[in-house]
Amino acid sequence: MHIVKVGLALLALVTLGACGGGGGNASGGAEPGTTPTPTPNVIALSVVDTSDVAANSISFGAGQRIKARYTTAAGVPIPYKLVSFSVSVNATAVTVAPTTTTTNLDGVAYVSVSPATASTVGAARVIAAADETTRYIDVGISATSVSLSALALGATTLGAGGSTTVSVIARASSALASGVSVAFSATCGTLTPSIGQTDGFGVAATTYSAVKSDGTSCQGSITLSAVASGSTQTNELMVLAPIASAINFVSAAPSQIYILGSGAAAQSIVSFKVLNAQGGNYSGASVIVSLTSNPGGVGLNAPGAISNLPLTSDSAGLVTFSVFSGTVPGPVEVKAALVASGAYAVSKNLSVQSGPPSQKFFSMAASTFNIEGRDYQGTTTTLTVQAANRNGTSVPVGTVVNFTAEGGQVSPSCTMALNLGITSCAATFSSQSPLISNGRVSVLAYTEGLKDFIDVNGNNIFDSGDTLVEMGDAYRDDDENGSYDAASGEFVIKRGGTLACPGAGGDAPSRANTCSGEIATTVRRQLVLIMSGSFAAFQLPTVSTDLITFVLTDDDGTNPMPAGTTIVSTAVDNTPVNNLACTEKKTFPATILSTTTPGTGVGITLIGCASGDQISVDVTTPKGNITNQIFLIP
Repeated sequence: MHIVKVGLALLALVTLGACGGGGGNASGGAEPGTTPTPTPNVIALSVVDTSDVAANSISFGAGQRIKARYTTAAGVPIPYKLVSFSVSVNATAVTVAPTTTTTNLDGVAYVSVSPATASTVGAARVIAAADETTRYIDVGISATSVSLSALALGATTLGAGGSTTVSVIARASSALASGVSVAFSATCGTLTPSIGQTDGFGVAATTYSAVKSDGTSCQGSITLSAVASGSTQTNELMVLAPIASAINFVSAAPSQIYILGSGAAAQSIVSFKVLNAQGGNYSGASVIVSLTSNPGGVGLNAPGAISNLPLTSDSAGLVTFSVFSGTVPGPVEVKAALVASGAYAVSKNLSVQSGPPSQKFFSMAASTFNIEGRDYQGTTTTLTVQAANRNGTSVPVGTVVNFTAEGGQVSPSCTMALNLGITSCAATFSSQSPLISNGRVSVLAYTEGLKDFIDVNGNNIFDSGDTLVEMGDAYRDDDENGSYDAASGEFVIKRGGTLACPGAGGDAPSRANTCSGEIATTVRRQLVLIMSGSFAAFQLPTVSTDLITFVLTDDDGTNPMPAGTTIVSTAVDNTPVNNLACTEKKTFPATILSTTTPGTGVGITLIGCASGDQISVDVTTPKGNITNQIFLIP
């Protein structure tokens, strides 16, 4: 079977080497004595318009058709024959309907052919087949001129910040046009989507919102436009002016401020937002701000100014102002009211605190200083921090204390809470790697607070004439030498101070020459935990018939035994001939307590002991490790 191309609008008759119904010999006869060879049928294809006039191309909505004429080779029409149609090249570009039909009495079959959408351009190849005969025709696709209907609005009047539907119908010639891109725009507000595609009914739709990109509302006459393929439609709607209908509390930062003169933050930035009836931001509203709860001396926009404060909302609907603390701690409540309607809102969680932690009133202790941690991982002790302000009263609940350790592992922080009116918090230290060679682990607790000062004029405020107790940057004095050692990488909290001042070690390490002259500082407290070994050493023993003494350390000789270690002595009477029973009178101490002292002095008083008698001493750690030492009476 052969496929022969038929040019557009050109009828081509081609003889094939296959038979077709009703065909005769192409030469008009056959040689005598031979069997006539059947001649093939012919399909002639063309594109025509509704008047059956040949067309050069197709366009959306123009009603073009493909005309197929089915005849014998001699040109005799073949009626009532089934002809099928398909698209072999660029199949998605055109639509052929129906795909199967029959020829009429003149041997002609028609099917409609159209671009898939009004925006489709290019070309496609359509194949027609009847019996054993097949032909194709290449079809050009021309750009389609689109017209838009009037722009339809769901509503022509909107409240401030309102929205409505917007739609338009696209047509090509007289047909509804699908797949057409329509661009929507507005002189104020937003359209979602801004570019729509027409559906199978030629409709493109979007939603208009009378809210600008900055959140404020449009107002007045708004022009909406739709544009497609050079066709433009416009319409107008009216957006009513917004009305301030509500005001909400937004934030207070920080929510906790401190009494004036404490050296800590005494100012909070407070914001309220004015909204219109649709929930959008309202600018230009008149607002009155006032204090409805004032512990004493709290001011609006200035210290001590407590009168009503008139404000106007900005483009984001916000009114923003400062709240300054007074000299009395307590909760603060601020009211913001709309002048026009009286609607109001109040602030939340804003308070004046008595003062942050003071260095002098910042302390840390351990439940056990000497834990059995050199040879065991996971042995713990509890670190408790208590903090008070410079007046010796509780600091704000929620104050966070941070920790850092030279070795082992410590909880990163704890949060101050009230316990019987005292602010304190607890963290856990656990033995683990890294192990410090001397078994002594420095732990530092720290938080933001105030330096100490001598209140010369007695006004409870650090001011001119008062004496500041200076201290430099907080650091962790790992080697306990009383000075910051950068070369060894000791932990430090730098505040940028450059004033000359002496350094310090001990329980409040201070880096030299980093003072600032300001009252704010990192309050800190350091302690040393001992990772004690699990076996004992008996140092400096003395033995007589009536007393044994020694210094008990762990087996590295420099640290105490773990807290909870027990000491038990037993007398062995090896001299029964003297008729004296060797016994102990007392053992000091019986249990090792929490301590950082390197060794524990132990004394055992003996009664009735003679030369040759023995005293056996068992030292047992909390983990059950036993060290035995026998003393022979000289």
